[in-house]
Amino acid sequence: MSQQKPLIRTTAIEAFRRYLANGDNDYYEITEQSVIDSVTGEFKGNEYTKVGTAFHGVVQYGEQFGLPIENGYQFNIEGSEVRLDNEQRKTALHYRVEHLGAYHEFRGYKDYGRAIVTGCADMIDGVEIRDIKTKYSAPRDSEYINSCQWRYYLDIFGADVFHFDLFIFHGYKKEKHGYDVRGLKLTRHTPPITCYRYPEMENDNIALLNQFLDFCEARELTKYLTKDRIK
Repeated sequence: MSQQKPLIRTTAIEAFRRYLANGDNDYYEITEQSVIDSVTGEFKGNEYTKVGTAFHGVVQYGEQFGLPIENGYQFNIEGSEVRLDNEQRKTALHYRVEHLGAYHEFRGYKDYGRAIVTGCADMIDGVEIRDIKTKYSAPRDSEYINSCQWRYYLDIFGADVFHFDLFIFHGYKKEKHGYDVRGLKLTRHTPPITCYRYPEMENDNIALLNQFLDFCEARELTKYLTKDRIK
C-alpha cells in the first residue's frame, strides 16, 4: 500500500512564511514553536476569530442567523456567546446582498507533487475569491499582500483575482469587550485589498511548500500532515 501524501492547510504554510519573515502578525510573535504548533495542534478559536465567525455567519446565512437580544443579536460560536449590535449586523447583511450568488466556505485541494495543499475559501463570487477579515486595529496592506494565502487560493481554485474585504471594530480591547462587541463602531476598509495572479505564482508556491516540507521533515512533523486533521 502506497504511503499517503502529506495534506497541508494554507494556514500552516502562512505561519511558516511569517516565521521566515520574522513575524508580520498583529496578535502574537511567530516563532519556530508557533509554526510547530500550527502543524501539531488543533487551533481553538479565540475572541478575535469567534467574533469574525459570527460576522461571517450573518454574511453566509442572512437574517435567520442568530437570536435577537437587547441591543443586538447573539450567536453561539463554538460554545461562546458572541454579541453584535444591530448596526454591525446590518453591515454584514448589506455585504451579503452585494454577493448573493456567491458560494461560501468552499474547500479546494491541489496536488503539488510532493504534497497536497488545501484551503477553504470564504466566498467564491463568479471568477473572483473574497476573504472576509474582521480587524481590531488599523490594517497594514503589506500583511495581506505579502501573505501566501491568496497565492495558494488562486492556484487551488483556478481564479485570477483575490479580494481581502476588511471590517474594522474600532476601539476593541479583548480584556474589556471579549465576545461582546456591541456599541463599537464598525467600518469597512475601502477599497478592498486586491491581489492578482502572476506568471511565476505557481513556482513561488512550490518553492515555499518545499521549504515548509523540509522544515517538517527535519522535525519529524510530517506524521501530523494527514486528512483526518483537516476540518
